[in-house]
Formats: sequence, structure tokens, C-alpha cells
Amino acid sequence: MIKLSKQQINSIAQDLDAGRKCYVHKTTGVIISIPSKPDELDENFEKRKVELKEVELNPNQYILVAEMPTSDTFRIMRRFLGKVSNPKIRGKLMIAISQNKPFRDILDYNGDVLQDWYDFKQEAIEKYVNKFFDTFDKE
Repeated sequence: MIKLSKQQINSIAQDLDAGRKCYVHKTTGVIISIPSKPDELDENFEKRKVELKEVELNPNQYILVAEMPTSDTFRIMRRFLGKVSNPKIRGKLMIAISQNKPFRDILDYNGDVLQDWYDFKQEAIEKYVNKFFDTFDKE
């Protein structure tokens, strides 16, 4: 398996966070990112169809990066709470993550807290992707 660059790890993490399926070619490291629900109105629809066909015709040449389990995402949210210095905001976020659809509720916060959340989550997903490939290499 080829060693992926930080930029490739970042790209995979962003794609996973957006709900896309990511396939990585085992020898070239080429990333194919496919939306979970392809949209025919997407300007890249035909390109994505060709890429998906490539994966389907050569499945042994690609690794499907497993999406992060929801339980891991909840853990990330809980760890993020420990980074929030404002007790009032931290309290509101604690309530938000205990409700239904906590991922949507956290978006109700704006400014620095929201950007801090996005940065924290991106870093955590990148760590997940690195761990995924470390585990994959050992198999």
C-alpha cells in the first residue's frame, strides 16, 4: 500500500465527513470519492459514474475507507466539550449532545465555537483515517 500524504488524508477526512464513500487505489493512492446518493444534476455525475465503474470492475485494487462509526463521532463531540472554555456555552453544548440529532444542534452555535468544532472534528477524522490505514497495513 502506498503511503498517503497529509493532503490526501485531509481530503479523505473531508469526504467522509460530507458523507461520501472514499476508495483509495492500493498502489497509486488515487482517491475516488463518490457521494452516497449520486445526483444526476451534479456537473461531475458522468465522471463519478466512470470512476465508480472503475472501482466495480477492479474491486481488489481499491480500499473502501470505512466511515467513522457514530459512536466515535459522539466521543469526538464529548472530547470537544472539554476544550470549550466558556462554561455557559459548554453547558448548552452538553444539553445539545444529549438530545436527538446532536450533530445538527451543535450547528446552532456560531463564531469561534463553531469554527473550533469544525477544526477539532477535522483533526479527529484525520486521526481516524490514519489509524484506519495503519490497521489496514498490518492485516
